[in-house]
Amino acid sequence: MKKPEYALLSVHERNNLIEEEHFGIVLKYTDKEIKKIAGNSNGYPFFQRSCMKPLQLAAISEILDNFEFTNEEIAVMSASHSGEKFHIKAVSNILKKIGLTEENLLCPPQMPLNRESRNGLIKRSEAPKAIHNNCSGKHAAMLAYCVLKGYEIKNYTELDHPLQKHILNFVAEICGQNLKESEVSRDGCTLPVIATPLENLAKGFLNVYKNHPKITNAVLENPYFAGGHGRFDSEIMIAGGKNLIAKVGAGNICCVADLSENSCYVVKVLDGDNFARGIILTEILKKEGKLPNIENSELEKMYSHDITDETGFAVGKIKVMV
Repeated sequence: MKKPEYALLSVHERNNLIEEEHFGIVLKYTDKEIKKIAGNSNGYPFFQRSCMKPLQLAAISEILDNFEFTNEEIAVMSASHSGEKFHIKAVSNILKKIGLTEENLLCPPQMPLNRESRNGLIKRSEAPKAIHNNCSGKHAAMLAYCVLKGYEIKNYTELDHPLQKHILNFVAEICGQNLKESEVSRDGCTLPVIATPLENLAKGFLNVYKNHPKITNAVLENPYFAGGHGRFDSEIMIAGGKNLIAKVGAGNICCVADLSENSCYVVKVLDGDNFARGIILTEILKKEGKLPNIENSELEKMYSHDITDETGFAVGKIKVMV
């Protein structure tokens, strides 16, 4: 298997000395072409991680026609949510509508990603629960599908469960991938996750938002339910003026579907620096005119190119090389 060719994506300079360099791959997929913005994956497969969530929801989208889920609840089903109060309420409502409780969730207990929510648990001396896991919305959606189909819910995360077999087949198909030739692993929340070349991920990601309007509208109308305040994917959607749908994933990967031209950007940063991923993709989208609402936005504040000390004094610059 040919290895990827990584390109230099960003350089962090402090007092004109290079302090950090970040390498990776950036591409733009359309139905007509694949534009290699930086680097070349050479068809190397990467695990989709949480970028797979919208694809997993599309696989079980039948639940959206059989339960009275709100758009907020649908959005959180595809989210790596921050565990804010409204996220927890939405997941609780999903479970209530299908006749289950948070005790049925098989994702591990996890501290909320949101600092205020996390500190709230600590101050109250409360242990985190499965519902605080950033993947609990996805797990609740899968439980809804099990209820709809009459599947066993005690082992819904297992690879040989009919739910997971269905999802993996669906995801492989919309990504143009042969499942029998694909690597499948166990994601952080214990669910199966598939590996595909970045081009195939982009194809599947765009497919979801072109062909599943209930999911598309839910996320566009509720970007904070699809991530959280101060989260890169949510803030990208707000700055994108309802043309962009973004999803981050572990392994430093991110997809952004551009609905105005039916395209999808994918960035994979070689190291684990999420800030570098954010500033690289933000700058690329800004240069291509995809962020009409970025001025004075939270996104612009989050990804300043200035390197400062703790008083705000400028000591360096971040340069995006693409």
